[in-house]
Amino acid sequence: MTQTRLTALEAGGTHRTTITAVARAAGVSIGTVSKVVNGRTGVGQATRARVEDAIGSLGYVSIGERQGAAFSTREATIETLLDPRDITNPYFSTFLGGAMEAAGRLNAALVLRSIDSVDDQSPTTWAQTLGRSGRIGVIEVTSTYSAKRQKALTAAGLPMMLVDPIDVPRTSTQSIGATNWAGAYAATQHLLELGHTRISYVGGPEGAYCDVVRAHGWAAAMSEAGLTVDAQNVPRAGYTFDHGFRAALELLRSPVPPTAIFAGSDTTAMGVLEAARVAGVCVPEELSVVGFDDTVLAQTSTPPLTTIHQPIADIGRLAVQTLLRLARGETFATKRVELSTHLVVRESTAPPPADDPNGARP
Repeated sequence: MTQTRLTALEAGGTHRTTITAVARAAGVSIGTVSKVVNGRTGVGQATRARVEDAIGSLGYVSIGERQGAAFSTREATIETLLDPRDITNPYFSTFLGGAMEAAGRLNAALVLRSIDSVDDQSPTTWAQTLGRSGRIGVIEVTSTYSAKRQKALTAAGLPMMLVDPIDVPRTSTQSIGATNWAGAYAATQHLLELGHTRISYVGGPEGAYCDVVRAHGWAAAMSEAGLTVDAQNVPRAGYTFDHGFRAALELLRSPVPPTAIFAGSDTTAMGVLEAARVAGVCVPEELSVVGFDDTVLAQTSTPPLTTIHQPIADIGRLAVQTLLRLARGETFATKRVELSTHLVVRESTAPPPADDPNGARP
């Protein structure tokens, strides 16, 4: 292992890589590194190659490179990574609406990119390219956390902001989401207060932190009511119409079907409503349905959907505001922020059928 590679590993990714670290890794002076970075002459070919190798290994981006690119665009530019498979979910359009509103007000711009394209690149090369292109930081939306991406961004002097990360939020990384447990608990409590006892939860992506927490909120409310459920054994896939449809159809055709279904997203709840229609089950007379998100789908569905409102547009605004502050070098007392959720009652929920006091249809 060369000295350059060893230093790259020892750097650890907890601080921005400095010109001093590059000089030490390459065994040259700071002035020599400066000449290479700025394209000046007076450096031997072998020495220049050694310095460039150190720059590449450590993910170094000079302050001049970052500021020069930012000045040329005359605005702060934020790289925003999304999963293209989820882009049709109204959550993302609502989030982007809030993020774009904040960016416009703060003289910033959003560059949208598929996270798949990033996965195909070297994290170090990717982060250096962003820094030299004038990006001030990266917002990742509902993605799986990557320590390699964060270390590469930190080395390049760029902050990372996670929005509703799939896995457990890292205490080392700024992240934002909603009070998922409290929202799920409130949804289940609403159904319990209506008199339902057979309440099923149709979850989201397998292992997604937000969905695990929602399942636990549902299970906690059920347990307090003296009802036993298994938060680990619920139907899980993506927050999609198809998943909601398939899972609900199976539940409704079971020997003792639920009289209420709480879906992990509004999109999932749309699939539940369609499954009820196909199964000949009336909503809300025979089946109550609750969603999560309060997107435009909830307001326009038939019947209008009772759901948990999470302030998605506010999350988008705060993500942009926070990243701009991080780019200015500000620090925060907490790395994790959760915005409050609340129940919105519409027409998709009602008491269970009167001829079934125990909450199960004949």
